[in-house]
Amino acid sequence: MTDRESSSRFDRRAFVTRTGALAAGTLGASLLQACAPASPSAPAAATAAKAAGGGVKLPTYVPFQGPKPDLPGSEQGLDPAFFKFPKDLVQTVTTPPGDGSTITALTYLTLAPPPPMEQNTAWLAVNKAINATLQMDQVTAADYPAKVNTVIAGNDLPDFIYNPTVNVPWGVISGLPAFIKAKCQDLTQYLSGDAIKDYPNLAHYTNYTWRSGVVEGKIYAIPIARPPIGTEMMYRADLLEKAGIQMDKAPKNADDFKRILQAVTRPQDNQWGIAAGQTSYFALTPNSAFSAIFRVPNNWKLDASSKLIKDVETEEFKAAVGFARDLWQAGIWHPNTTTYTGAFNGDFMGGRFVFAPGVWGQYVQLWDIEAVQIPSARIYPMQPFAADGGKPYYQAGSGQFGVAYMKQQSSPERIKMLLRVANYFAAPFGSTEWLTNYFGVKDVDYTFNADGAPVLTEQGRTELTAVWRYVSSPAYALFSANRSQDFAQVSHDAEQAMIGAMDVDPTLGLYSATAASQGPLAQDTLMSGVSDVVQGRRPLTDLDTLVSDWRQKVGDKMRGEFQDALAASKA
Repeated sequence: MTDRESSSRFDRRAFVTRTGALAAGTLGASLLQACAPASPSAPAAATAAKAAGGGVKLPTYVPFQGPKPDLPGSEQGLDPAFFKFPKDLVQTVTTPPGDGSTITALTYLTLAPPPPMEQNTAWLAVNKAINATLQMDQVTAADYPAKVNTVIAGNDLPDFIYNPTVNVPWGVISGLPAFIKAKCQDLTQYLSGDAIKDYPNLAHYTNYTWRSGVVEGKIYAIPIARPPIGTEMMYRADLLEKAGIQMDKAPKNADDFKRILQAVTRPQDNQWGIAAGQTSYFALTPNSAFSAIFRVPNNWKLDASSKLIKDVETEEFKAAVGFARDLWQAGIWHPNTTTYTGAFNGDFMGGRFVFAPGVWGQYVQLWDIEAVQIPSARIYPMQPFAADGGKPYYQAGSGQFGVAYMKQQSSPERIKMLLRVANYFAAPFGSTEWLTNYFGVKDVDYTFNADGAPVLTEQGRTELTAVWRYVSSPAYALFSANRSQDFAQVSHDAEQAMIGAMDVDPTLGLYSATAASQGPLAQDTLMSGVSDVVQGRRPLTDLDTLVSDWRQKVGDKMRGEFQDALAASKA
């Protein structure tokens, strides 16, 4: 079915195209990385990594020894947090990694196209830093699936091929496992276990992230690292305060949540309690901060006999649909929820609704954007809570924003050179390389503000839309130049709460041909019916029929393929 992290998103492609440049001008440490998602408890993360890794030894985790954060990160995916931009940046790559040759890459544009390499100061600076000429074919989101499959069919592959997991967890490449094994470089001997220590920035990736690079027991890909935190329910604290409502990090239970939503729903003032993007069908598609309130499984779950159960097959899903229906009947959902596309984000910023189920990276971006667009706004991350007031539950994200494959190379020396370049782009926040990768050239692409934080210039906002970060990129660090200490504290607190309540999708990192080819359409058919139920056009009892039809058409076949893949991964 659809991507466990983007299914509950706002229409993010339209969002980043329209607002990315503005956000970049404000700056957050995660900002230009923020297009994506994030984290399980330690046992859950280890289990997921082992299952996806099969017989391969995943890369050894080595924490970054850089500037000391004000609030520490962890091997489980908790991001380090900084109250101020660090002054003591460290150099992680002492020798230019390239050999003077040309490196090619097919990458994915999330913002406006940058100036070409010859006219791009930041790009030229990166080329100099890596001692190579990086030639990128940068393709828009809408055109990317067709482009990447055309390139693969033509058999003239670039050195790096990015596979985005924005819409589906296995990406957009057709016949994925066969393509990887036939055309892509097996990186196992270079990255498995302690071998990763030759590429120390890549060694900062957690095992939870690295398991996305494994295909059938071998490491074939470099993940675009993200924390395991994916979904997030954002809210406008300023609008709650205006309504006289006090909420400490999260509602107490579903009844308390409904009470709060009712109190801030004021149609006469063009304000509603909550909204969701159209493609998330009232935030009921897999991986959603809304459905997690009712402990709806994270896409799939394993029952006591180790049989896979889909989220829509559970009583918890029925309860979430019933609650969504109740809110619709009460007039709490924004009426445009069934049609929202790119306008969703603007309306949230404009105060048209108070709560918004989205993704973590989106929250990070909006925190920075508010400082320019609406300085009085206060966007906060809601911590997990449970409908019954008991133990909170959180659906873990994928730990990555796609992966990059390397085509089969002519020599071990070139493989190692390309991995050294990927290691350069993986330099974490707090390094001089990170500053170059995300901000370009000082006094041309960025300057430092009065608090010592880098801020993109007009030229930098144009040039730094280039996407070498989809060859590789580090996970987040929690820093924003906008109310920096407040951002670091509330974001770190929220991540800790999510990690403590996290549940991992047991099929994450596995492949089902039926899910890839038929899953998205089958989900749309199912969820269109669910949307009718929420809107009162069909009775709640129709959920059983909708799920039965889905199971008969594709669900049981998907289940069998995932079940086989799960067994193979543990062999």
